[in-house]
Amino acid sequence: MNQLYYDDVNVNDEIPTSEKMPTEDLAVDFFGRDNPTNPAFADAEAGKRMGVGGALVPGLLKLSWITQYVSDWAGTESHVNNIRAAYRRPDIAHRALTLSGRVVDKRQENGKNIVELEVMTLAEGEPSVRGNVTVELPTRP
Repeated sequence: MNQLYYDDVNVNDEIPTSEKMPTEDLAVDFFGRDNPTNPAFADAEAGKRMGVGGALVPGLLKLSWITQYVSDWAGTESHVNNIRAAYRRPDIAHRALTLSGRVVDKRQENGKNIVELEVMTLAEGEPSVRGNVTVELPTRP
């Protein structure tokens, strides 16, 4: 992983996309095998009975992927300071999710290099989670 520096980032820069394939096992493992959760996370039939067409992908799992996506982009010397997310629609297991993002603001605040990102998960080209993430990036040495 490369370290990204504040000086290297510009407003409207795109973050390279990343793809995730959610499965029922990932959902169950995310919460822990011994932790009871919504049955629709592990059972496609339960999700279908709820009217969503299959096993649900937990929102917290998608949020963790967004956090990892931004952290990987920014590098180990960076800090994710804030995440706000809005869940737009449910996602179904075994349908690929694409994470994408772009830089929407860049500023120095109280001696810190702050970059704001707009990020989202896309399923079949449609956003399911939209978020804003604030990251602190280091200055190039």
